[in-house]
Amino acid sequence: MRAKEFRRFPALSLILTFGLLIAALPARAQFDTLTDNDRCELGQIRFCGNSSNSQAEKEGGELPGKQQEYVATCPHLPPSVAVFGDDRDTHCQMVGLAGIGRMDLIERGFIVAVDVWNYVNGAVEVCFRNAGALVFLDATYLHRMLVDLESYERAGMTCGAIDRIGTVVLLEAAAPAADETSTALPTFDAIAQSDCQIKLMETLFLRAEPAGAIIGLVWLYSEVPVFEVNGDWYKIEFEGKMGYISREYRKVLWGNCV
Repeated sequence: MRAKEFRRFPALSLILTFGLLIAALPARAQFDTLTDNDRCELGQIRFCGNSSNSQAEKEGGELPGKQQEYVATCPHLPPSVAVFGDDRDTHCQMVGLAGIGRMDLIERGFIVAVDVWNYVNGAVEVCFRNAGALVFLDATYLHRMLVDLESYERAGMTCGAIDRIGTVVLLEAAAPAADETSTALPTFDAIAQSDCQIKLMETLFLRAEPAGAIIGLVWLYSEVPVFEVNGDWYKIEFEGKMGYISREYRKVLWGNCV
């Protein structure tokens, strides 16, 4: 129909114009309203692709036909420490003396500690390769209560069991009486290191000899040269003082530090 005919029939022109506007309304409405994806992101789960599965995943449940994979909670612990009986919601981490904040443990021969937190279901067993005595900092109190923890041997390790969150601390065993002979530690051939530099990833004790008396501290992130490797120990120099530190909590910066 020509334009002249529209002018001759104004009523027909008006009807056609309204018809075009009505046809365009659904597209306009779709543009201005939220999509299902938008509603899903805003938390309206019924608009998600598979609402029942999405809800199950958010609540941490198992999906139908999908096998729940167990994720170990303490994979970051060094080989000298092992935790048994931990739950999926149990977390643990190595803690240095600075993290514990109890200087009285130095006098008792602090060696290493593991903090078990978030959730403990039943008995959790914490084991150390080193021999020694165990104490426990009970985190269920506002100020952690220090108690002695009964220790026992399992597969050559020193172990203790806890039923609540807190920190298990390994201390040096009580010194033997003068007429007793202390058990000698395994000896290793010392390997001289001519080209080795490390960075500490934890504050460590500086000892006069491997597993010997504490003569100082080497601070977190300190960079020190290694002069000798003796089993599980590095002989280093820090602030003009020579001594030994554990090999476990370090990052090799350069050189052959094996």
